Amino acid sequence: MDPESEACFSALAELIAWELSSRIAVGDDPSTDEGCTQLSELIADTVLDGFVVRTRTAPRYRWVPKE
Repeated sequence: MDPESEACFSALAELIAWELSSRIAVGDDPSTDEGCTQLSELIADTVLDGFVVRTRTAPRYRWVPKE
């Protein structure tokens, strides 16, 4: 587990949630191929604006969904 990645997890999850809700609110439809691609690209762009992204060297198993 990378402490720097773990420290950013909540901020990253919040950023993705914000982008998803914003895009769905303006009519982007993630259930279509085109909508999914467009939404994925917008989220990737938002993430790259705020984070350094690199490939993990080991899987992350600590993710637990909020109830």
